[in-house]
Amino acid sequence: MCLTIIALEELKRLLTPIERLPLRLGGESGSEYINRLLHAHPDLCKEQLRLDRNIFVDLVTCMKNKNLLSDGRYISVAEQLEIFLYIMAKGSSYRDAAGRFQHSIATIELYFKQVLEAMVHLSTEIIRPYQNLTVVPKKIGDSTKYWPYFKDCVGALDGTHINAVVSDDDGVAHRGRKGKKTWNVLAACSFDRLFTFINVGFEGSAHDITVWNHCLTVPEFRFPYPPPGKYYLVDSGYPNTVGYLSPIKEKDIRTHLPEFRNGPPPQGMLELFNYLHSSLRTTIERCFGQLKGRWKILTMMPQMDTKHQLAIMVATFTLHNFIRLHELDIPIDSGIEIEPRADYDLFNENRKAVMKEVQLNIAKEIWNVLK
Repeated sequence: MCLTIIALEELKRLLTPIERLPLRLGGESGSEYINRLLHAHPDLCKEQLRLDRNIFVDLVTCMKNKNLLSDGRYISVAEQLEIFLYIMAKGSSYRDAAGRFQHSIATIELYFKQVLEAMVHLSTEIIRPYQNLTVVPKKIGDSTKYWPYFKDCVGALDGTHINAVVSDDDGVAHRGRKGKKTWNVLAACSFDRLFTFINVGFEGSAHDITVWNHCLTVPEFRFPYPPPGKYYLVDSGYPNTVGYLSPIKEKDIRTHLPEFRNGPPPQGMLELFNYLHSSLRTTIERCFGQLKGRWKILTMMPQMDTKHQLAIMVATFTLHNFIRLHELDIPIDSGIEIEPRADYDLFNENRKAVMKEVQLNIAKEIWNVLK
């Protein structure tokens, strides 16, 4: 009798439907969240997604018009971008974003990677010069500090390191000078603080000159070479050669802006040149600082394969330019087409001698006016 009762109770238990509880309880849905960002306080969207809401709306429109993204069955392009920007801005995990947007982790990952791919496609259109390199940049032409000394300067070029997540087996190649695993990224920018070129594929241990030389000798990278007589500003780690003006490197001569800020004013002709050179070149350092400050994912790189880590870096540069173009009221489709070419003669001694003369002539001109 007892066994029969036990058997009946067990049968009843097995036949009773299990009450399924939702994994995530309460909170706004993703669509409700985006609605709040677009209609609440105007600063809220920028705080959460790092974009003004009018720029966010333009980004949604851009992605649709270029057929880079389309509305899903349940998730619109606006929400797809919102998920992506939330993760990029805060360095959040898929799990955190799933809780915020009330979607499964798999859904969050799917749309993050779809938007990431779209950003990489957009980068080919948006990371380029937006002013002819024969034209004097406004920042120089309108400045008594830099004009006419740097009238032939077209921008600044430098490298930066961004955190890498790689196995210990691959870690040696990625360890930069500070011992951290990083990617060595080369970029050029205009004085409007627009990135005109990027390369994100080198390990942290690669020397800056190696990265620079590779980018300039591979036509497919489409580096925006300075026209004859023009040049980029570079720091002391690069050679002073035709097209690339470095600070004057002499014993006991200061070359970097922090050295001048923490010490006496420039002493003599060479330091005065280096001071103005460094002051103008900090444009690219400001761009790097703004990039890393805005997109926390660059300092909290997630556990992803190399392909997606590189794509994340490209996406942040793309977003930087998209935002900056809107701030400057420049149409995103007005960039200048760059023809593929290569320069295999960067270290020619004659070219170095020519640029040394340019360097000293500028230094003398500055000294004669400002001493």
